[in-house]
Amino acid sequence: MRTELKDILKTLHEMANDAEECVSLLQTSFIYYSLKPLDECRQKTEYFTRIEPRLTAEIAELARDNTEALHYVSVPGHLLRIGQSLEKLGGLIEKMTKENVLFSDKAIEEITYLFQRLIDLLRPTSDIILARNSILARYVDESEAGVMKRALEYATLHEERLVEGICAPLASSLFLNMLDEIKSIAWHAKQIAVKLTTSMAVEVH
Repeated sequence: MRTELKDILKTLHEMANDAEECVSLLQTSFIYYSLKPLDECRQKTEYFTRIEPRLTAEIAELARDNTEALHYVSVPGHLLRIGQSLEKLGGLIEKMTKENVLFSDKAIEEITYLFQRLIDLLRPTSDIILARNSILARYVDESEAGVMKRALEYATLHEERLVEGICAPLASSLFLNMLDEIKSIAWHAKQIAVKLTTSMAVEVH
């Protein structure tokens, strides 16, 4: 592997780690109605926006004479989308905090559970960027499916709470939008894992 690609992969790995840390910060902010963790997360995601065009261009340039680099061309874009969803989640939590929107205990439990599942999913995703491990990829794939399934279940249960009058309209909107961004993060993490390890399988055969 050329040194230039090694350096780029190190940066991508760090970005994925930052995304994982961001989810932990958002979870803290969500549980404790604290704005401070949101600022730290925002600094990380703003970096994603700044660096993604350069990383994509550099990988594309390397890919002209390095077939291994070609596998990573889409990774910065997926990390950028993860960062954008993290930013949107931060905005939703900020609105919830500033307007003192109260979630039901059940809704808090559900969002917290999904945040934890994202942390569990992003950790192996960052490792796959360096190792392209098919076992880790299967774990990410299964974890993403689990997040999607739970998010759908939670949306259905939420509709029932809304009908029963347990949940206020603003809280409802925030909750459902949070589910959408959580699903987006899980989906893009899966794309990174699947694309890298699928190409590896092709090489083996």
